[in-house]
Amino acid sequence: MAIEIFFETPAPAAVKRAAPLFKRAARSALGARLSKRAVCLIFTGDSGIKKLNKKFLGRNRVTDVIAFSYPAPPGFNAPPVFGDIYVCLAQADRQAKAQGHSILTELLILSTHGALHLAGMDDATPALRRRMNLKTAAILKNLSNSANSHGIAA
Repeated sequence: MAIEIFFETPAPAAVKRAAPLFKRAARSALGARLSKRAVCLIFTGDSGIKKLNKKFLGRNRVTDVIAFSYPAPPGFNAPPVFGDIYVCLAQADRQAKAQGHSILTELLILSTHGALHLAGMDDATPALRRRMNLKTAAILKNLSNSANSHGIAA
């Protein structure tokens, strides 16, 4: 399974260096669902995410993360890309400041959240959102524990 990372907007060097962590977070959230298919994790800006939000979800506003899955139509082979996860860097930065943590932490949260959407989770109700947030926290805790036990900074 391949997780490809793209930057549509300038990103701080620390964010670019953390790309392997974002890949691990997304891979953990997706589990075996990818097999040989790829996921694209795309970091974009306010205007990029707003355009996607308006075009595909009918919401004319900035959001933090949007995920698109690409299932195979009946009778056809699955497309090589499983899905795309778009994360808004500017919104992640604002949310990180509001929550009192680093942008890297926020980007790990959003990468995981988007991957969980691709894995079939929904957050349309308070109960579903709570379940998804708990799953995100568990994945990031495992990622942190794994990184620490291998001497890697998470």
